[in-house]
Amino acid sequence: MRMLFLIWLALVVILAGVSGWANWNAEKNAPMLGSFIDVDGVPVHVLELGQGNDAEKPVVLIHGASANLRDMKIALGDALAIDRRVILVDRSGRGYSGRPDDGWRLESQATQINGVVKALSLEDPIIVGQSFGGAVALSYALNFQDDLSGLVLLAPVSHEWPGGVAWYNSASEMPIIGVLLRRLIIPVYGQLVARQGIDETFEPNIAPENYAERSGLALLFRPKDFRANASDIVHLKDEIKRQQDLYQNISTPVEIITGASDTAVSPEIHSKALERQIDGAGLSILPETGHALHHARKAEIIAAIDKVSAQ
Repeated sequence: MRMLFLIWLALVVILAGVSGWANWNAEKNAPMLGSFIDVDGVPVHVLELGQGNDAEKPVVLIHGASANLRDMKIALGDALAIDRRVILVDRSGRGYSGRPDDGWRLESQATQINGVVKALSLEDPIIVGQSFGGAVALSYALNFQDDLSGLVLLAPVSHEWPGGVAWYNSASEMPIIGVLLRRLIIPVYGQLVARQGIDETFEPNIAPENYAERSGLALLFRPKDFRANASDIVHLKDEIKRQQDLYQNISTPVEIITGASDTAVSPEIHSKALERQIDGAGLSILPETGHALHHARKAEIIAAIDKVSAQ
């Protein structure tokens, strides 16, 4: 019995050491790119790109689940910054941003982003959100309609869907199991399955070369980041149910873009239903395009941003 205990203890120590190294390595390879803005006592990691001009409205980019602002920088930020002022934000608890106690609430995340908009004195920004970021963008429009000029929603999560969430997200919410999962298992296990997850997200399209490294994906597998991401996902359906009957109140210009081959966020359940609720909203369904359309169909998305800006 004593020998068995020592074996288990040694295993835990080894896992803790490997996990600690993985977390350190993630931050070493994907350090902060921007700076902090204090929003109600919580530091929000913000990256500003481009100078912009008077003819083009600033753009705020909101990343999806399991990502950080680097994903949107690679996909759209660098290209948009050629002639626009672009603001990228790590959502609540993700990347290098802090998280309030209610950080899983869509309204709380929208409030953080609105705090950034006000701190930077952005006038009439266009809010662009992908996937989970689309749900946050919708909450932003519902709560801060005077502080934006339009929405561009990319494969947004907008309505209640059938089914649950992945086991590891639910397990992360458990008091003891969650701590062990986040601190000992995920930093190692996540690295092993990351490539498969990337392929599934981009399918049928191909991810950019060295996407995992360039996007700082390993930041997700740090305990606090994983906990925030899992909590976001676990609470998302209830949060969506709170706002899904209010979209008809959005009066700002809206463009919705989704991939016809998206198996992560159903175009039928979400984008098509959303287009029916918002008067005047545009909807584009891109053929042979998956969930990561912000990478695969960059030109079409920038055109949609230009369209909203012109309105």
